[in-house]
Amino acid sequence: MKTLIVAAIRCSLLFLLPSVTYAISAQWDLDPISGDWNRADNWTPNGVPNGLADVATFGLSNTTNVSISGDTEVNGIIFTSEATNPYTITASAPFTLRISGTGITNNSGSTQHFMTTVGANGEFGLIVFTNSATAGTSTMFTNNGGTVSGGTGGSTVFHGSSTAASAILVANGGSNGSRVELFGNGSLDISAHAAPGVTIGSIEGDGDAFLGANNLTIGGNNLSTTFSGVIQGAGGSLTKIGTGTLDLTGANTYTGNSNVNRGVLQVDGSITSNTFVTHRGTLAGTGTVDGNVVNNDFGTVRPGGVLGAPGVLTVVHNYTQTQYATLIIQIAGASPDQFSVLNVLGNANLTGFLDPVLLNGFVPTIGQTFTFLNYASLTGEFSHIKHRVFDNGLLQWSVIYEPNHAILTVESRTIVPDQGSTFLLLTLGLLSLVTYRRQLLRGQP
Repeated sequence: MKTLIVAAIRCSLLFLLPSVTYAISAQWDLDPISGDWNRADNWTPNGVPNGLADVATFGLSNTTNVSISGDTEVNGIIFTSEATNPYTITASAPFTLRISGTGITNNSGSTQHFMTTVGANGEFGLIVFTNSATAGTSTMFTNNGGTVSGGTGGSTVFHGSSTAASAILVANGGSNGSRVELFGNGSLDISAHAAPGVTIGSIEGDGDAFLGANNLTIGGNNLSTTFSGVIQGAGGSLTKIGTGTLDLTGANTYTGNSNVNRGVLQVDGSITSNTFVTHRGTLAGTGTVDGNVVNNDFGTVRPGGVLGAPGVLTVVHNYTQTQYATLIIQIAGASPDQFSVLNVLGNANLTGFLDPVLLNGFVPTIGQTFTFLNYASLTGEFSHIKHRVFDNGLLQWSVIYEPNHAILTVESRTIVPDQGSTFLLLTLGLLSLVTYRRQLLRGQP
């Protein structure tokens, strides 16, 4: 009798204990109750894969839209050969799915999809790879852009020695766009996107971007980034917006236009594109533009790297500068590697402003010259030199145009009074002379 009572008490205590969700390695059920990753009874054995050593396995299932409802970390994710009905695993805002071990293994033969979302108040989901985790093969990551002013978008991020492997990264732009980071064999592919193209917040890394014939607009999050991979696509074009700098250091092969609408497009590698610089935009760099460059009104072209770093920018075809556009030439010394040069292999069609900028306290002396512009042929000339007078008003710049190059020359400043001032001085002198003669005549007996 005592034994039965004790057993009954024990059983009652078990029912009274709270339900605990344990972190384990588990497989997604054939018929889960919901699509919530963080619900234990959607897995076999019962428990949520959410731990440093845990592996989440996905096979045959009637529910393939799975989303996290809290921050989640796993060592790896496995898609078995039975996962032929592709999954979409979503990092819902504002949660993070962190993959910190082996990464993703896809044995299904199908492309498996991952997605980050953005909330109504600007919060966003993240998928983060750390340590040596890999994004695997036949996987696609779609990051959705921010929809509120000042907001950013969802992101797929690779830290440590993790790699995008052969994954495809896709960015869907909101009002600001997502941050796209491509490393290894990771890629951004918008070639199948509906025209006219896609807007992203920023791009960085060394992967590849496939444009097809679409336009990729970059810069809505105002970050400054470096992309050393290849942007490619027959007819594909690029538009730079935002206040940040996009530094392209790779050999890019897209053939559509590059439009610098705002911020800085810095070409330290090469682009095969006609490039148009517009109001508030700057084209800079030490690389090659294999096309024509048109510097439109209130645009700026600045050969060299970051501000304060002179360099040579090469334009393979023609350079055209309009009435209110500016060419900035940075000068840190008289040696050839200490001042900027715009090297135009075609025609230079000039008007507008030339702005020589002295760096690091350097002040040239009278007679020093700087060959700052090379060209095969010349049309026109600069209409105005900014900061023409310098060194406390003692020196001034002048430009000499020769058949194949233009030269900045330092001269002594010559002050030529205007006609009104000359007339006033002559009048005052004549009055003084008349007054003096009258005083002399009054003094005679």
